[in-house]
Amino acid sequence: MVLQRPLQRRATRAVLCLAVLGLAAPAAAQQPDSTVAPTIDHVAITRYSIFDPNEATFWLLRLVNTLHIPTREYVVRRELLFGAGDQYDSARVVETDRNLRGLGVFRAVQIDTATTDSGLVATVTTRDGWSTRPDFRFRSTGGSVAYTLALIEDNLLGTASQASLLYRKNPDRTTTTLAFRQPRLIAGRVGLTSRWDNRSDGDRVYAAMGQQFFNTETASSWNLAGETRNERILRFTEGEPVPTDSVFREYRYLRFDAGKALSASSGGYVRVGLMGQLRSDNVLTGILPVDDDGNFTTGAVGAWLEWRRTRYEPVVGYRAQGRPESVDLSPVARLGFWVAPTSFGYSRSVIAPDLWLQAGTRFGGGFALVSGVANGAYSSAGLDSGSAQLGATVALIPSPRHLFVLHGSMGVIKNPVPGTEFDLGLGAGPRGFREHAFTGDRMFFGTAEYRYALANDFAKVVDVGLATFFDVGGAWYSGAPRRTGWDAGVGLRLGASRAPDLDANRIDLVYRSGNDQESSGWLLVVAKGFAFSSGLRGEP
Repeated sequence: MVLQRPLQRRATRAVLCLAVLGLAAPAAAQQPDSTVAPTIDHVAITRYSIFDPNEATFWLLRLVNTLHIPTREYVVRRELLFGAGDQYDSARVVETDRNLRGLGVFRAVQIDTATTDSGLVATVTTRDGWSTRPDFRFRSTGGSVAYTLALIEDNLLGTASQASLLYRKNPDRTTTTLAFRQPRLIAGRVGLTSRWDNRSDGDRVYAAMGQQFFNTETASSWNLAGETRNERILRFTEGEPVPTDSVFREYRYLRFDAGKALSASSGGYVRVGLMGQLRSDNVLTGILPVDDDGNFTTGAVGAWLEWRRTRYEPVVGYRAQGRPESVDLSPVARLGFWVAPTSFGYSRSVIAPDLWLQAGTRFGGGFALVSGVANGAYSSAGLDSGSAQLGATVALIPSPRHLFVLHGSMGVIKNPVPGTEFDLGLGAGPRGFREHAFTGDRMFFGTAEYRYALANDFAKVVDVGLATFFDVGGAWYSGAPRRTGWDAGVGLRLGASRAPDLDANRIDLVYRSGNDQESSGWLLVVAKGFAFSSGLRGEP
């Protein structure tokens, strides 16, 4: 009997342990799983005008707010990728922030969350930019002047629609433009873009309607676009200030695209698409027939495949020195091709592949981005025409006040269509050279710029910075001597801190190297944005 008591004690202890574990297990099961994202109870929208209430203490600032129509709440809500009842997803929040900024009507966007008695509340705060712009844009390189007078409304009646009336004058022509754009005009999904350019030497009319890929998770898209042109094309060579050739182009174009996502998430997508076009162009020769009666004479069909792994990085102090923005560093690969058999009006069957690649990386206080495009038209005789371009940008931003940017690009074209040659000058490419200073089917351009931010949102109106820079580049035709030039100088940077536009105006004092057409010396250059974002023809 004495020997049995230890055994009884052990059995009793085992039973008690099992009972405790049995009671504890249900309790543990009732604990919430910390790995499950919380559910959003509701979404609150807070909208501010140009100046926040605590800023609008001066009568003029209050008048600006009174004259401005704030962005409608439904415009903000239809861009949201999350809603009440959804689990919180940080990737969707980031993409929503990016999509709202991409509307081009906000100077700032902020999305916060807070846990309340009712649950998780997501608050979306938007601050409008000044959208009604009686605009005067001026570019000058020495004696070459181009200017634009414009009345632009980027946020018509608070609907994120853009309507504009512009008058442009440059050394080649004058142009009056009427334009309208609203990507969600019908049922919040179907958009419309239209534009009419009335030029002193011709006209251009463009219209497009369709449903775009609004975000990385959009399942499908389609677009129908048409264009007609009657225009004079000027051709420049050897840096001559007057055109060496002039042709008149009658062009009509109709194109349909449709795309579908094979896989789609906030982290990226794989998309495929089909496309078809009809075209009449009485300038193109060679494999394309000439048609003088204006009827569609050629057709083509094609397909494309695009892969993207989404990667947008927030930075402060790049394009806009005092405001946050997102830089697209996503690795992207897009492969497409057109097929144009003789039955579609061509004298020889043609296949035209095209390729676009992009990749970027973030490091410490900056980022690097490289991209390249290539395309060609092949027939039984080989490569009839094509082009290839490569560009790379490195930005060092050790602090919001300091920015150092390096950019380089190069390109080559075979048998360029008149008007599609590389064309550097008047603010695009080496900034110290006049319009059409470098033209051809070969091109390279490099620039380095350092900017120091003197003041952000000075007087609640403007960002002010100082810059120093160096440019080198040129363009020439195959078989001709290489034509290049360089310049360097210092400048002032002025950015509208209350506008949705991020690019700053630049006023540069430039020393230009001389070449066979232009003398060396100092000159004043006025333009906007970085020199490599000023519209180099063929720039990737």
